[in-house]
Amino acid sequence: MKWIVIAAALGASAVVAVTASAQSAPPTKEPGKLIVGFDLPAPGFWNGRATGTTIKNPTGFEAQLSREIAKRLGISTVEYLRAPFGGLFSPAPKKYDFAFEEVTITPTRAKVVAFSTPYFDATQGVLIRKGLSPKPTKVSDLKKLQLCAQASTTGLSYIQHKLRPAKKPLVYSASSTAAFDAVESRRCDALILDTPIVVSQSKKKKGAYGGVVGQIVTNEFYGAVLEKGSKLKPALDQAIGALRANGTFQRLQAKWLPFTTVPIWKR
Repeated sequence: MKWIVIAAALGASAVVAVTASAQSAPPTKEPGKLIVGFDLPAPGFWNGRATGTTIKNPTGFEAQLSREIAKRLGISTVEYLRAPFGGLFSPAPKKYDFAFEEVTITPTRAKVVAFSTPYFDATQGVLIRKGLSPKPTKVSDLKKLQLCAQASTTGLSYIQHKLRPAKKPLVYSASSTAAFDAVESRRCDALILDTPIVVSQSKKKKGAYGGVVGQIVTNEFYGAVLEKGSKLKPALDQAIGALRANGTFQRLQAKWLPFTTVPIWKR
């Protein structure tokens, strides 16, 4: 009788342990796997060769940060899924747990998707075409130039609602590739896009552009994109907070996004 009581107690303990384990497992799309959305090009943030809907040998700030987050969540398998930037802000269900795509948190976007706590502070950079003369040295100089931007970005919003240049900006959808091509081919005088992105691209393709001549402080922050009401958000926020506190963010930024001295322009 005593043995039965002990066995019953052990069985109850096992049930409690299994239940606690189930409760502590993060609510990802697939148990034991973290699916992270990405898009290219994003030098410094995502490096690697896209193959089909995934990326081969991913490196970079966001790629490595996603693996660090997986460790904090107790997940050993990370899958990368191509998720075009233009489709991020649909209210439709997502195939990924969250997307890391240098997405600025805005009230409008937050109406249809959820954002993690911020993981990066961003400004808008000014990448000019090669041979542009005179080079702009302040925000007002941009008003007379042929500007361009990627669709659905805060850079485009800044041009349209704050800067209001004389010429209608050229807008390129899908990804930043077409916008960079426009600057390189000199169809566009200056591209307005997140500073770390244009700085990384300028370094990656040396000699193709006239350089990043300024950064406009707009008090913007990047956040991971999740489905509205995602149950993963609390655990993700906690992981990001812990990685920021223990110095991981500073280490990864120093490795993948080294500081560059770009003049700050007053708006």
